Amino acid sequence: MLAQLEKQFLQADLAQARQLLAEGQTHDDPITAHQFGQRVRRLERELAELSQTSTHAPVGVALFFGGRPVVGSHGIKAAFGTQAVGKFQKLVSQRYAAAETGPLSSRGRVPMSDDTQLLVTDVVRGSFGFVLQGSEPASSDAVLQEAVDHVADTLSRMAAADDALFDEASADVDNRQLGTLKEFFKLLDDEGASLRVVEGERDFELTTQAVQRARQRAEAMTIEDRTETLQGEIIGWAEYSSRFELRLHADRSVVIGTVARPAMEYALQEGLVPLHRHVRARVKVRETRMRNRAARKTFALQSLEAIDPPADWPARPIQQSI
Repeated sequence: MLAQLEKQFLQADLAQARQLLAEGQTHDDPITAHQFGQRVRRLERELAELSQTSTHAPVGVALFFGGRPVVGSHGIKAAFGTQAVGKFQKLVSQRYAAAETGPLSSRGRVPMSDDTQLLVTDVVRGSFGFVLQGSEPASSDAVLQEAVDHVADTLSRMAAADDALFDEASADVDNRQLGTLKEFFKLLDDEGASLRVVEGERDFELTTQAVQRARQRAEAMTIEDRTETLQGEIIGWAEYSSRFELRLHADRSVVIGTVARPAMEYALQEGLVPLHRHVRARVKVRETRMRNRAARKTFALQSLEAIDPPADWPARPIQQSI
C-alpha cells in the first residue's frame, strides 16, 4: 500500500475511533471506552511508525479514475486502464531521461526506460485506482522520485484554472513530453474520465472539465527548441537553484535562465567562479507558443567559455539578484 494512502486510511479510522471513544465516555460506558481507547492508541502507534518508515518506502504514485470507464467500485475498462497507466509510465520515463541526458530527440527509443519501470503493486477501490511503485526505496533513486514528482506536478498545472500555473508547467516540457501529454489528456477526455493523483504529500483531482481544459491547452501549444551562442557578462550565478543571469554584449539586455546539470557540475568540478566573467555561452532557447498569446522564451545554459570583455564595457556593473 502506498504510504500516503495508508496514512489517509489510518487517519480516517483514528477519527472515527476517537468519536466513538468520546461517545462511550459521555454515556459512562466503560466497556466501549476501554475498547475504543485501545483502538485509538493502536492507530496512533501505527501512524507514528508509518511516518518513521515512509522514508524507506519505494517511489510511488496512485492513479484513481472516475467517469465512464469505471463501473462503480467493481472495475475499469481494461483497454482504457492499460492505456492510461502506460502513458503515465511513458511520461515518467521521458522526464527521467530528459533530466539525465538532456532534451530528447523527437523519435526513437527513450534512453534508460528500463530503469524507470514502475510496478503495479495494488488495486484500490472506491473510485477505481492503481498503485504504481518502484522496486527500490525512494532514498536510493532520487532521480526517479524527482521524475514522478515532476510528472504529477505537470499534470496538475496543465489542468489548473490559473493560467500562470499552466505557464510554469509548459516552460519545462519538451516536444517529446508534449506529444505524450496530448495523448494522455485526449484518452481521458475521449473516454469521459476524471483522474485523482496521490503522490507524496500531493493529492489532487482533475475533473472532466479540468481534463478538457488541459487537452485544449496541450493541443494548442507548439514548442520550438534551438541552440544559440550568446556573448556577455555573467552578472548572476546561483549554485543552489542552478540559475544564471547574462548581460549581453550586443544590446546590454539581460537573459535569465537555468543552468543545465552537466554545465553546473563541470563548473563545480573545475572550481570555476563564473560571476562577473565575460563568456561565450551556448544556450538552448525554447520558444513556447499558444494560440492568441505572445510567445514565451526560456533559456538553459549548456556550456560556457571565458572571453575578453569589449573595450567599452563598464568595469563593474551592478550585480543583479536572483
